[in-house]
Amino acid sequence: MLMITEERNDDLLTFKLAGAIAGEWADEFERCWMTAAKSTDSPRVIVELKEVTFVDDKGKEVLGTMMRNGCQLIASDVLTKSIVEEISNETSIA
Repeated sequence: MLMITEERNDDLLTFKLAGAIAGEWADEFERCWMTAAKSTDSPRVIVELKEVTFVDDKGKEVLGTMMRNGCQLIASDVLTKSIVEEISNETSIA
């Protein structure tokens, strides 16, 4: 299960995630992001991964797409820092 909290402040859109970014939940998060991106004038987007417990390949794919589109990923523990580093390396190679 994934809990998605969306906060808007001026030109900043923040997604706070808690739980697993996996399977259908990764798809749901991607839909939330795309809907929010369409409904605003390209704000800066931050994704807080502080309470994320698991990320599968689909979740990494979604986060990678977001990063390539200028979103900033905020990690706080070993798991999420490792995932962000992996995505960053793949993004810089592509």
